[in-house]
Amino acid sequence: MHTNFVNQGKEHILGVATNLRGVRLRRKYVIFESDDWGMSRVPGMQGRQQLTDAGLDVTSNRYDLLDCLESRSDLEQLFNVLDRHRGDNGSPPRFTMNMILGNPDFEAISESNFEEYAFEDLFETYRRQHGENLQPVWERASAEGLIRPQFHGREHLNVELWLHDLKAGHHEARIAFDHGFFGLATQTSSLRQKNYLAAYWPTSTSHFKGITAIAEDGLARFEQLFGYRSRSFIACNYVLPAGLERFLGEKGVELIQGQRGQLSPSTDGSQLPIRRSYTGQRNRNRQIYSVRNVKFEPFEDPQRDWVTSAMREIRSAFFWKTPAIISTHRVNYVGGMDIKHRDNNLKLLETLIQNILRTWPDAEFVTSDELISIIDCGQIDH
Repeated sequence: MHTNFVNQGKEHILGVATNLRGVRLRRKYVIFESDDWGMSRVPGMQGRQQLTDAGLDVTSNRYDLLDCLESRSDLEQLFNVLDRHRGDNGSPPRFTMNMILGNPDFEAISESNFEEYAFEDLFETYRRQHGENLQPVWERASAEGLIRPQFHGREHLNVELWLHDLKAGHHEARIAFDHGFFGLATQTSSLRQKNYLAAYWPTSTSHFKGITAIAEDGLARFEQLFGYRSRSFIACNYVLPAGLERFLGEKGVELIQGQRGQLSPSTDGSQLPIRRSYTGQRNRNRQIYSVRNVKFEPFEDPQRDWVTSAMREIRSAFFWKTPAIISTHRVNYVGGMDIKHRDNNLKLLETLIQNILRTWPDAEFVTSDELISIIDCGQIDH
């Protein structure tokens, strides 16, 4: 209890420091940012048990314990919560859904004897795992203004590192592969990376070129799937080389979502500086950084009063006239591993939304890409 109190106090101090530096806006904006939609993690409860029986630890990490590919019910239940509420301007709360566009095609990779990587798009993953087409569900929620998909990654996977270790016969990676899993915590062949999830973390200059090609392909696929370019972006595991920022800018990415500090490796992976940012800051490419300054992650600690802590952080953001950017991961809203977990968190989300609207009736729910226009149009309080 004492440790949790100290940690929350530290979070509050760091949050205030971030807000103090952030852009000043004339109105109260609330942004919900949610990562990893479309990613296939542990393939269901049966898959988790099989991984455990095979000797892998998939219960100590709460993502492995609770996260999985969203179902139709998960999506519709979340969208129903959002649709039940409206601000003074008539708009509902809106989620920026940071999308993973595909997952490894384990069968094709195995058939190539781990020589060639192959993947399936997220709608094919839905059909394979859930037996139905969920594309209309996404399209309907987008058309109704409940969500705004943005680009997170073609896959949430460091493809070259993973394929290298599979070819080399890495024991744990091969066991996980045999059960359709790649998100394990393990000792990879990289001296620094303890899993395969940091998609944009290069280990060499040639590796960086491959990462760039994958990002380019992912952005093109995003536009094909959703019908527009992604103007914002969030790096997998908050690891983003500065060189890739430049490339993303050339492809139309104008805002980089993130946290206060994140790794910015050199293009060969030899240097790992931490980039510290604040909302409204611009880099050399004139891209805007936005920083998540409100944490609403009930999956991390079911005993914590997440509504109260989030309201305190939103109040701090509004005091400093900077947008309240709420981090709330997909894992909170999927029920394939634990339906009560999902339903409890949806109730907490609804309570949070009600409290926001009751406390700040003039609060406006916007999406991450809309923040670009708000800042560019000069809605700034000097």
